[in-house]
Amino acid sequence: MSPFRSIRWSRLAAGVLASLSLTLGGCATLPARGQVVMRDVSFPLRDFRMASGLRVVVEHDARSPVVAVVAVVGAGGSSDPGGREGLAHLVEHLAFRSHPAGTPSAMARLEAAGAGHSNASTSLDFTAYETLAPKEALATLVKLEGQRLSAPIAGISPEVFAVEREVVRNELRQRNETGYVGQVFSWLHAASYPAGDPYSRPVVGSHESLSALTLADAQRFARTHYRPENVTLVIAGDVDLAEVESILAQNLPPAWVGTGAPLAPDTRLPANPIAPVAVPVPKKMPVYEAAVPTPELYLSWVLPRGFDEASAVHDFVGVSLDSGLWESMRSDGDIAGISTGLVSGTRASLLIVRVQLTHGEHPERTAEKVLDQVHKTWNQEINAGGVLGQEFNFQSLRRQVVTSMALESERLLARTKRRALLTHFTLDVRSYTRSQMALMGLGGGKVTDFAYEWLQRGRAHAIFVKPGESGVPKTVGPLAKVAGEEAAPETGHRVTPSMLTATSGPVQVLKLDNGMEVLLAPRPGLPVVRVGAAMGGGTAHGEKPGVGDLATWGAFRETYFEGHLSDWGLHGGSRAAMDHVRVDVAGTAGNVGNMLAMLTEQLATTRTSEDIVRLMREQVLPWREAVDTRPEVVAHRELMRALYGVHPYGDEATGAQMGQVSWSEAQSWLEDVYRPGNTVVVVAGEFDVKEVEPLVRKYLGDWSRGKPQPVGVPPAPALPAASPRVSTLFTARPGATQGQVQMACRLPTATPELEAEYALMAELLEVRAYQETRAGTGASYGFGARPFIARGGAAHLLVAGMLDAQRMEEGIGALRSTLAGFAKDVSAADLEQARSRLLAQQAVSFITTNEWVDALLTARVRGFPVEAVAQRPAHLQAVTADRLKQAFDGCLQRLVVSVTGDEARSRAALQAVSVP
Repeated sequence: MSPFRSIRWSRLAAGVLASLSLTLGGCATLPARGQVVMRDVSFPLRDFRMASGLRVVVEHDARSPVVAVVAVVGAGGSSDPGGREGLAHLVEHLAFRSHPAGTPSAMARLEAAGAGHSNASTSLDFTAYETLAPKEALATLVKLEGQRLSAPIAGISPEVFAVEREVVRNELRQRNETGYVGQVFSWLHAASYPAGDPYSRPVVGSHESLSALTLADAQRFARTHYRPENVTLVIAGDVDLAEVESILAQNLPPAWVGTGAPLAPDTRLPANPIAPVAVPVPKKMPVYEAAVPTPELYLSWVLPRGFDEASAVHDFVGVSLDSGLWESMRSDGDIAGISTGLVSGTRASLLIVRVQLTHGEHPERTAEKVLDQVHKTWNQEINAGGVLGQEFNFQSLRRQVVTSMALESERLLARTKRRALLTHFTLDVRSYTRSQMALMGLGGGKVTDFAYEWLQRGRAHAIFVKPGESGVPKTVGPLAKVAGEEAAPETGHRVTPSMLTATSGPVQVLKLDNGMEVLLAPRPGLPVVRVGAAMGGGTAHGEKPGVGDLATWGAFRETYFEGHLSDWGLHGGSRAAMDHVRVDVAGTAGNVGNMLAMLTEQLATTRTSEDIVRLMREQVLPWREAVDTRPEVVAHRELMRALYGVHPYGDEATGAQMGQVSWSEAQSWLEDVYRPGNTVVVVAGEFDVKEVEPLVRKYLGDWSRGKPQPVGVPPAPALPAASPRVSTLFTARPGATQGQVQMACRLPTATPELEAEYALMAELLEVRAYQETRAGTGASYGFGARPFIARGGAAHLLVAGMLDAQRMEEGIGALRSTLAGFAKDVSAADLEQARSRLLAQQAVSFITTNEWVDALLTARVRGFPVEAVAQRPAHLQAVTADRLKQAFDGCLQRLVVSVTGDEARSRAALQAVSVP
């Protein structure tokens, strides 16, 4: 009898299948308001139920030669034993360093397989491992994942365990993948759930609980929870559904395949969910200190469980609050920013509202203002106009939520992870589609009833977090340095054909009569389109410091003759960088004409006003001025000044400088920057060029303003003189348990060829910094390295991260030694590994239209030709070790090191590194 039980589902919709005024097919004229237009989409599936209890779902999506592999283990923070909080999360970390049966570590083997992305996360009830790689790596990934899941602690020595525990301790002190400072996340759960409830305990742990963890604890946890009947594996991408069964049989551990009839899994979600217990709200708001830049207020509500069809309403509630809570800024001048988040659980979920404050002198009053707005979001006036207005708003939100589903479907990894989680907890492979249908079928009354029941003022818990430190951990003695990750045996076989062609594709360049350049990049596969516009200039442009910042912060679209984004479920946004301003619109393919019409109107009517500038001065700039005093912000500004001197890129504006800008100066700046001759537009997605080109000429071509040339490009400044001495900068942050380290150097004026060289330099440094400061000693949660390239070719290399204050001197010394080592020699093995990593990262990222828009706009903003995107793999292949050595030597001769932290340890570290 076969150990597999396979079920084939011929059609599963990833996008929208019915209702909501959907129109299938193309349109000769622009769709009317209220229509979200797209074709039907389906992804064929195979569903394997192993005799061992393991569930494997395979989805076919051949848009790009890429595969995603997501494994969900049904154990998270709520599974931690009492007093051992953080254990599930630590096991997740250790699983990357496991090496069963004498093989290289999982991390080394992932790199060897060509994984362009690999990460993991631990939540309340699950741990999820995710990987993106070229399709040729599928068999290797299945084998690797099977070994890692069956033996996540294999080969972990006491020394490696101690180092990784310190990595988690450093993660606790700073922001992590949750988007929150680790400790703040823990306080939120403790405030929201009853004492003793598993959900009230910190997923990341505390300094005390982490100190108590042992290798034996990790081994027991793995034996208990990492079992085939507690795991769901989902594979999606360019997979042959006919051949995948043999790949699974040949590469999964025999015990995880099993023999005989499939093991029936236990129910993971009770048929009759239990309502969460309401926790009394304390009379006095709890106050904490953490590494936040300005005071922050957090509000939370416990909601019913997630991961089932009924929880679809959570998405609507989150979107509604995102759009409605900004009104609270008008009634409370201390509010500088506001956002929402959701943490789903199998027994309850947590809705979080984060409020950034300028001063935080009256957090209780601010909480009441936000709660007032929460009530207004759902309050329905008892009259015909009020009822109709509420229904209109609901339908608008509904269209945007539906479009969100289509856009998420384009992101292979996000879709795969969502399918894996829903399948794991519901035991139903159809739950992904059912959740989408449930979302579309929600009525306004049901959402309002839900909000009235669960978002009551009396159910809201609040905590207040002041700038400071997230507690001082117990002193940890120096740990023995652990050897770096060994290379996997497949080292020489990483670069696949798909990596070298990932950035190739047709791009049509249109030069409009008004001076605008438009790039059309058709990418068939899913019925979505993204449109991005970039205007040269950015916040560094302008004769008066701060004029660009104030203008972009206070800019708004003046007219809406072409409609609002929500009329067609479109998503949009804008942002400003130092060298350009960006405006984006995304939606379903049938609405591309609406996107172009509204983008044109937005660009043509963007302005500011005296009232807006006054509001900025009264409400936002005080917050900006408070942020300007934060040590990290001061350090960044001083670093840029040290790198660029009096060049516009070396003088980032302060809130005080923005306050000296008049509204007329800001308006003049907008008129200078928002011109067709200064604009590049990229349209990427599923469309017919013959149909879209006339729409481009009709709408974008009709925009006229100013001269048809771009604003002036600031020339790249001359390189600083070479010197054997390191330039050092120090910014005080008294009592800090971590030090922020930034190591940077100016680079020669960038070209497409040099950009590839700079990217390889960053990759080499980041990997070696990881080995020296994280994998080797646990002194850091991690360092990142990246090249900065701005309009005009100005460029620098930056390596940045946080170091345990006790190991500051050792860590900075290791970073400088790494740079000096590469200046002497870049081995062929190191270069090939770095090159293959970059090619893999590029290959798995270019499966979305968003990546195409970003890449093409970035190239044009930098002044590179359109062809530079397609030529990047060749540029990476052309870089030699000798060129890199020369570049590293030049960097070493112009090195600037900045440390923000406790004075005694920081100055000692800088003194040591400044000696030639």
